Amino acid sequence: MSKILIVDDNDDLRTIMKIMLREFEVVEAKNGKEAIELFNESKPDLVLMDILMPVMDGIEATEIIMEKDPDAVVVAITAYSSRAPEILNAGAKEVLKKPLRKEKLISKIKNHLK
Repeated sequence: MSKILIVDDNDDLRTIMKIMLREFEVVEAKNGKEAIELFNESKPDLVLMDILMPVMDGIEATEIIMEKDPDAVVVAITAYSSRAPEILNAGAKEVLKKPLRKEKLISKIKNHLK
């Protein structure tokens, strides 16, 4: 079973995504700092990374994760697509716009995990 790290400061959104991604093992972080710690501990197959978060944003967290593991798969999830170029430059594979539809999210994850 593939492991997904969901990184978002919105508790409700993390819960909804966890329900949507039942077929995967899910680990959750509420900011970029936690994401880096959990990435190192749990070695997820894919990271769903929000951009705007307290403590450390998704762009900085993505840069650090990519430095540690250049093969990491980070997919950005955001309501603020104006920052998409920044997170793509940091190493994210693509940017998905919130709100997310279950079918599209699972399809995108499976494409990246091939």
